[in-house]
Amino acid sequence: MTNQHLLIGSVFLGGVASFLSPCILPIVPVYLGILSKGKKTILNTFLFILGLSLTFVSIGFSFSLLTGIFFNKTIKIIAGIIVIILGFHQTGILKFNFLEKNKSLKFNLIGKNSSLQAFLLGLTFSLGWTPCIGPILASVLTLAGNEGSAIYGGLMMFIYVLGLSTPFVLFSFFSQELLKKVRVLNKYTEYFKIFGGFLIIFMGIMLILGKF
Repeated sequence: MTNQHLLIGSVFLGGVASFLSPCILPIVPVYLGILSKGKKTILNTFLFILGLSLTFVSIGFSFSLLTGIFFNKTIKIIAGIIVIILGFHQTGILKFNFLEKNKSLKFNLIGKNSSLQAFLLGLTFSLGWTPCIGPILASVLTLAGNEGSAIYGGLMMFIYVLGLSTPFVLFSFFSQELLKKVRVLNKYTEYFKIFGGFLIIFMGIMLILGKF
């Protein structure tokens, strides 16, 4: 397996780990309730993912454009150390209260089209659940910026979105069967979060060593 394949796999798993985080998995039924409105589950799920993609890919594109100017060997090592610290925070070994603050946007969607609701839900998703997905997102952005290409950064964030949205798609199409499992999975969200933390630490180490 090449380093590039390892990077892509890590970023995809980072997206899956974000979905399994303690502040997203427990409210999956709420999301599915919105996506299934008007019996347009397939369309609404697609629009939700489109909203997700626009947000995250734009962030990745912009961040990589900036890092293409400022990123160098020293900055790469510093970034790797920061990523490792974020990983320790994710595992709970270290605790930074400022990373636990939640920021979200609220829209009045009463009476609005269900498809519009699904799109806005995806568009604002990243802004609503920063405490859980923030460390993983920051790590993926750092890895994306390592290449110094805006297109590459956008592509890496798209892979992250694929990892994050794949479980949403599965739950949307097999909701009746999978929703029964949510309560069981909720018991293990802290373990999923710890797994995400060690994944972040791995990313940071590989970044410092120049393996990505």
